[in-house]
Amino acid sequence: MSPDSLFLRYRLDPALDAARARSFVAQVGPFAAITIWAIDEQGEVRSQRFDPAAVRHITAGPFMVMALPQTPSAPHIVIVRIDRPMTKTIASHAWLDSRQEGTGWSNGEMIAMALICGMLIAPLLLNLAFYPVLRRSYVLWNAGVIVCMLVQAMMSTGFIHLLIDIDSYSELGIGTVSLAIACACVLMIAATFIEPDRQSPRMRAALKLAGPFIVLAAVISALPLEVLRPYSMIISYADMALVIGMLVAALIDASRRQSRAVLFLIAGLASILMVAVYRIAAYFLPMAQPTESVVPFELALAGYVLIMSLGIVFRFVDLRLKRDRATARAMELESVAGHDPLTGLWNRRSIEHQFEELYAMGFRTMAVLDLDHFKSVNDSHGHGVGDTVLKVAASALSSDADTRAVRMGGEEFLLLLRGADAADRAENSRRAISTRVAAGVPGLDRIVTASMGLVEHDHREHYGNAAFKVEFAALCAQCDRLLYEAKRLGRNRTMREKFTSFSGARSLPAAVIRP
Repeated sequence: MSPDSLFLRYRLDPALDAARARSFVAQVGPFAAITIWAIDEQGEVRSQRFDPAAVRHITAGPFMVMALPQTPSAPHIVIVRIDRPMTKTIASHAWLDSRQEGTGWSNGEMIAMALICGMLIAPLLLNLAFYPVLRRSYVLWNAGVIVCMLVQAMMSTGFIHLLIDIDSYSELGIGTVSLAIACACVLMIAATFIEPDRQSPRMRAALKLAGPFIVLAAVISALPLEVLRPYSMIISYADMALVIGMLVAALIDASRRQSRAVLFLIAGLASILMVAVYRIAAYFLPMAQPTESVVPFELALAGYVLIMSLGIVFRFVDLRLKRDRATARAMELESVAGHDPLTGLWNRRSIEHQFEELYAMGFRTMAVLDLDHFKSVNDSHGHGVGDTVLKVAASALSSDADTRAVRMGGEEFLLLLRGADAADRAENSRRAISTRVAAGVPGLDRIVTASMGLVEHDHREHYGNAAFKVEFAALCAQCDRLLYEAKRLGRNRTMREKFTSFSGARSLPAAVIRP
């Protein structure tokens, strides 16, 4: 690419080339000027010079077309001089065409490329929809890859000319930089998508640091400066080679560490990496034909997008399963921590934590029970029998949909109930303790009874909807007071009170006590 001009020479044999050459078609690329000479069999010479503004872009592919100078008879020799080209493909993908408007891709190729560009939209929307749920950075990086690849595809396929008129320098620059940004995003995906414990910290740091340098190199290679012209594509392909090397190293590192997520990266990137290696080899190897490999690259891109979208769904499901397992484990631990290990009932800490929610659900009757003369059971029969008595007593107080049974400590229990018959159910449970213990603890020489203090809270809305807050400690203290009163009056009985509160009534007291 060092010389100022590049020449192409075509010799046409009328016996073989029956159709007359009417135009020169080349892959789109920046240049200063293109001059075409046409010489017929009689030696007549015609020439025409085209600057970039005079070149027409074909809508069917990334090609530009220039009409051949018209000689008196069919041209025998055509010579093309391309001044200061920036890419080799402007010459390697050039031909003489029998149609004045030039021949681009077939309808099938155009439809396929359009479908590939269009199908990038759905995965992009999928990624953007997943991010609020998944909240992982690689989802946004993958969306960035899709956006940049969509821009690059619009440039490399020439579809951009269906929307706007853009010069070849801008077209090449935007395509090069968007491809570099996509490569940087892929490096960030490799650094964040692979499980943290399945990737070397140094490799992860190197992948994150390489992105800005790759984009900077691409910007430099895309600058329309004559001093950079011979080296712009070399810089661009060296940039691509660096990305390939780092990705291969990252994939090998994660595979050796038995990463599951890396399988999606390998499957998605394999075809893209192969096309990229082929492009580099075709550009630099002697006797090779430089090529942009637009169709294979776009097909590989479609495969990557589909596979990585599946990979993100896989990570979403995997993280969801891990979260569910962690939540289940936390609930299990919380359940263990929130239950009394001897009786299996809730403990005080758990019921205090849930009291406000339970109260809002209608659990507004509280009863505190205490086994009468329990110390004498321990003194006479030992703590083993005493523990058995506690477990059997707890079975008479078991929880159901409308009852929460709690062991407060020692021989003291608490019931939190809801429903119109809550007080009667609590009383039945208290009386059942004696029967259960007598049947469940053979050899016990006494009847175990219980005393209970019970408070019913009848909350009524009146003159508005202001909330009436009831604290667990205050309600429990009231039950304790009634419990001690029951013990003072002879034990084996219940003392109860009923509170009626009115929300929002300034002229009424906060509570009315009805013994």
